[in-house]
Amino acid sequence: MLPLYIDVSDKRIIVFGGGGVAERKICQILETGIDITEKNPRIDVYSLNFTPRIKELCEKKEIQCFQCDLWNQNVEELIKGAFLILICTSDESLNNRIFNEAACCDVLINYRDKGNAFMSSVVKKGGFLISISTTGKGPAMARYMKEKIASLIGDQEEKMLYIQKDLREYLQEKIEDEGRRKEILNFVLSDSDCWSALDEPIEVAKRRIVRIVEVRYA
Repeated sequence: MLPLYIDVSDKRIIVFGGGGVAERKICQILETGIDITEKNPRIDVYSLNFTPRIKELCEKKEIQCFQCDLWNQNVEELIKGAFLILICTSDESLNNRIFNEAACCDVLINYRDKGNAFMSSVVKKGGFLISISTTGKGPAMARYMKEKIASLIGDQEEKMLYIQKDLREYLQEKIEDEGRRKEILNFVLSDSDCWSALDEPIEVAKRRIVRIVEVRYA
């Protein structure tokens, strides 16, 4: 299993089903940074019924909804040009039929443990994007770990992330050796004085950390 972060802003995503599971997965896609414009929605949802939240997203032009009986649809035609499909209707026989037809096409499929693409629990906090997956073995455990990891990301970690970004740019101007720049960035992360500086406002903390780097490491 190879975990990847993929920008799906310009990809067509198809969702089969309009219930709670579909809503959760659609919201996760939207919340983790997909760039959808009113002129070019990329998430198409096919179902007989839709949750109020899915209807609301459709009204806002963030997704498109198509009300239909999927038993009467040509799945191969619907998924043409799709990058990813999510199979989550409440009818398991229908889900299996969609899966079997989609499996013959060149498309990523998210369908329990049968597909070739898994949607993980995601922590998006303080500039971090962290995914947790049990590859379908224990969704409850994935949610538990999501909460546990999220609790470790506080104000200091968020400040340090942004300071590391600026510090990388600063060191690129000062030090030619890439290996040495990496060493210094790691030294900062293990330096208690650098972490103590994060009690200050971020600009003050950044200046203090830069001084520490200049005196001790650069």
